[in-house]
Amino acid sequence: MKNLKSSLMGAFMLLAVTAMAQERQRNGGQQRSPEDQAKNMVERLDKQLKLSQSQKDSIYVYSLELSKKQQDIFKNTDDRKAAFEKLQPLRFSTDVKIKSFLNAEQSKSYDALQKEMLERRQQRQKSN
Repeated sequence: MKNLKSSLMGAFMLLAVTAMAQERQRNGGQQRSPEDQAKNMVERLDKQLKLSQSQKDSIYVYSLELSKKQQDIFKNTDDRKAAFEKLQPLRFSTDVKIKSFLNAEQSKSYDALQKEMLERRQQRQKSN
């Protein structure tokens, strides 16, 4: 009887984990709100670029805008490749806006960070 209960509990837990994974996948892998994503991006950039408060505030606005558009794109399409293609120009325009708030040294570091992130995205796309 104990083995049966344990087996049923294990099966239930497996189903629950599978259901959560599928829900996450349906949501385009999005688990954080656009606000959280933008805040996270600003924090990462601040660590790398030593941003002023004014820079953080300005970059947050554009990061939030990108995150909201990104979420909409993933929610409204089943084709991930098409979604990534739609994101390219949005990311580019956001990068241009962000760089407008950076000094020359920060801009150079930002370019290096963006190159790293692009390479990681390309690696993930190849593995999918």
